[in-house]
Amino acid sequence: MFYFSFGQRGAFGEVLVGLEHLSLHQYRTYFIPEDATVLQAIWYTIAWLVATVLPGNVELAAGQPTPYVRLTFKSIGYGLVSTVVSLVIGYPVAYYIGRIAPERHRNLLLVLIILPFWASYLVRIYAIQLLLSSNSVLTIALGVLPFYETGAPLMNSRFAVLLGLVYIWIPFMILPVYASIEEIDFTLRESAMDLGADQFDAFRRVIFPLSMPGVAAGSILVFIPSTGAYVIPELLGGTDSQMIGNFIANQFGSAGNWPLGAAGSFVLMAVMLLCIALYQRYAGGDLA
Repeated sequence: MFYFSFGQRGAFGEVLVGLEHLSLHQYRTYFIPEDATVLQAIWYTIAWLVATVLPGNVELAAGQPTPYVRLTFKSIGYGLVSTVVSLVIGYPVAYYIGRIAPERHRNLLLVLIILPFWASYLVRIYAIQLLLSSNSVLTIALGVLPFYETGAPLMNSRFAVLLGLVYIWIPFMILPVYASIEEIDFTLRESAMDLGADQFDAFRRVIFPLSMPGVAAGSILVFIPSTGAYVIPELLGGTDSQMIGNFIANQFGSAGNWPLGAAGSFVLMAVMLLCIALYQRYAGGDLA
């Protein structure tokens, strides 16, 4: 695939990898808009990111990055949001299991966390489809909310994709955080409170920093598969919820452009390797 990423697509969809066809054309197509320079492409990307974050319709550059670059950052955004949501939900669960729950119940609670893995990945996603359908129990229950129109489907939306990502990968956040919390000496928390800290300060300045190796491990375990997801956005998302995994699959499938799909695959791989390198640089040593 790495070799193919430097090739060209033939007239009938074949991959041309002879010496006369090898070039960086696919990577240039991926990153640089037509008739733009490298510096312009970088500026377009920065301006687009800033305009995306700022409220309102802000245009800072005359052009935009390629749709492939926008899709890459969109996928990274999905990964970041699903990681943050998994942390917000998973950390209290892990803390409860590791610290508050009676010891005789901990094994049962851990089994309940990993219980979804006993069912097929696809079965769980189809279950979410039923849950988000227009006449499901969830949508009927949401009808009491003033901002939700009764019967409106939640499927084929960004919300459905994020729900699927969080539901599928949140155990990978809970388990590492639980492992870190279980190893913490909580007499340090009591010592901090004896020295004048309240419960919140003792947690913020003692317990949470000591659990950071688990938080870092859980974040990387959720972020990487969420960013490269293919099945979840394919089955739960709409046309505006596609991610880089869907783009890569389409290039190898219906589009028949294997060189561009291979280039996209290695761009995604580079993003994931960068995340792993940052994890090992800043958190891997602490976890070990």
